[in-house]
Amino acid sequence: MKHKIALSLLAVVMLVLLMSCGGKASTGSADTQETKNPEKVYTFKITHEEYADTVPDLYAKELARRIEEKSEGRIQFEIFQVGQLGVGVDLIEHLLTGSTQMAIVSPGNVATIIPEGQVFALHYLLPTDVKDAYDFLASSTVVTEELPEIYAEKNLRLMDLWPLGASDWLSNRAIQSPEDFTGMPFRTMDTPLIIKNYEAYQANPTPVPYTDVYSALQLNMVSGVENPLGALVDMKWYEVQDYLILSNHIMYLEGVFMNDEAFNALPSDLQNIVSETILEMHDVAYELQDEANAKAKEILEEHVEVLDLSDESIAEFKRAAAPVRDFFKDQYGERAAGILEGLETEVEEFLK
Repeated sequence: MKHKIALSLLAVVMLVLLMSCGGKASTGSADTQETKNPEKVYTFKITHEEYADTVPDLYAKELARRIEEKSEGRIQFEIFQVGQLGVGVDLIEHLLTGSTQMAIVSPGNVATIIPEGQVFALHYLLPTDVKDAYDFLASSTVVTEELPEIYAEKNLRLMDLWPLGASDWLSNRAIQSPEDFTGMPFRTMDTPLIIKNYEAYQANPTPVPYTDVYSALQLNMVSGVENPLGALVDMKWYEVQDYLILSNHIMYLEGVFMNDEAFNALPSDLQNIVSETILEMHDVAYELQDEANAKAKEILEEHVEVLDLSDESIAEFKRAAAPVRDFFKDQYGERAAGILEGLETEVEEFLK
């Protein structure tokens, strides 16, 4: 009898141990497989929407260097610039299918999948000072908690949001009021809310692929474009326009996205390395864009006439753009309205 009891107790202990070991399967990481193969190397293809040595490219290279170093080579990166694997929404499609694992792209390119992400295209929503915008995005509950939950529904992991800089207008018109946009064929991304912004100014928003904008400006197919200063210089659009209007009407954001399954396939220690490194890169991104945009402004000042907007002009643009916020709420539903209202409240508190 004693032997039977001992065997029963042993069986119970073994069962508990097995259950304890099996508990790791619920963590969403590949710890079990990694224990079997600690030398496994994960190769991530990372795409971005700019050319070599631009801010997104420099960011991607530095991010890759840090993660490869911290992981002791267990994560390796292959970096693809704009056009090498597609442009715009192509990069998101690759990410969704898992043919790439990470992308640094504007949330506008995800708009058809996650319409709530278009909220950042609303004019004069975020702080107009770039450093303030960086600090706000890092501290916003909407940005760091609510939006990532929405993206996760589509197998996208939003790791960070940071401005490539404040977007300004480059045009062959000396824009000083919404009326100056009347009838203007203005280049936009193919994003519904961005198009709606310029319809509010009575412009004729015209989607043009990023790589085709120069020729569209040169041939007068469009008469203006928006982008951060660095991008305006990188793409040499200033060569075929006359005025730079320092509007700071939006922050052009770059989202650092991962395929959620690819992230969850990593063992927990590598997940931590990726997450922590992207977090520390938030400040690096600010430094990269600050330097690039400062140099770009000097170049632009040599080639085009630079115009500021008065406080009265900015107030006019804000009034003209206000109905687009109502459109956003009506068009994209209660959840989108909650995201916008949450951001408006947070920005108001941040700027106090």
